[in-house]
Amino acid sequence: MKRILLLSVLCLAILLSCTDRDDNVDMVNIRIKNNTEQFFTEVRIAQHDTVYENITAGDYSKYLEYETAFTASSLTILTDSMSLNYFPDEVSSDTLPIGFYTYELSLDADNKIELKFRIDE
Repeated sequence: MKRILLLSVLCLAILLSCTDRDDNVDMVNIRIKNNTEQFFTEVRIAQHDTVYENITAGDYSKYLEYETAFTASSLTILTDSMSLNYFPDEVSSDTLPIGFYTYELSLDADNKIELKFRIDE
């Protein structure tokens, strides 16, 4: 009987301690995905003057939190050999709702930045 009670309490404690990453979200969270063969030493989001550092080729950065953010933003990428700037063609005035998002960055044949906006689930 004691084992069943102890097991029940342990299971209940485990279930109550589990949280999903969405449970405590109160801001917009954006990360960068490096879809290039280059190592990004720095990706700077101009609007907020925030910096993502050391993103290897094909990898993700950590999420950074923002009070307001958009589907695209002006940014600067620094690599070991070059500095690249991105300015969105269209700037939306609609802010993103609270959640998790990814800016996927790639380079075209002329080394111009292409940004794809993704909603993370």
